Amino acid sequence: MTTGLAEEVDFVPAFRDAWRRVHRGLEKNLASTGLTITELRMLKSLSADGPSPMARFSAECFLTAPSVTAVIDRLEAEGLVERGRGSEDRRVVTVSITQKGQERLEVGLKLNGQFVRRALRSLSRDEARQLVALMEKLAVEE
Repeated sequence: MTTGLAEEVDFVPAFRDAWRRVHRGLEKNLASTGLTITELRMLKSLSADGPSPMARFSAECFLTAPSVTAVIDRLEAEGLVERGRGSEDRRVVTVSITQKGQERLEVGLKLNGQFVRRALRSLSRDEARQLVALMEKLAVEE
């Protein structure tokens, strides 16, 4: 982005406000499941990839280790995940999704999909693809 364009476009406030509205909408949409967006993301990852070390979620969900522990504590208290120990290194704490967690995930993904379809209905298919491509381009770390 050139300096002139950066001065013309009030990017940060617009992006922040849009993200907050979308995030609030997603959270509100998931409220009936008792899941947060982060919890849904963790359950989805566990469902797709199988048991995983807890440390993996720090980078994947942009959380500190204590925050990951707190989220896993909540999921475990609800019976949605189980903790275990690594077979090769007993110091490694692994997490796996339970049947109850899988069922809750499926409900959450269905609600999430409905929300995304509603949120994107004002965009054409090409505009939605372009939006995703632009967001991915902005997210590239230097």
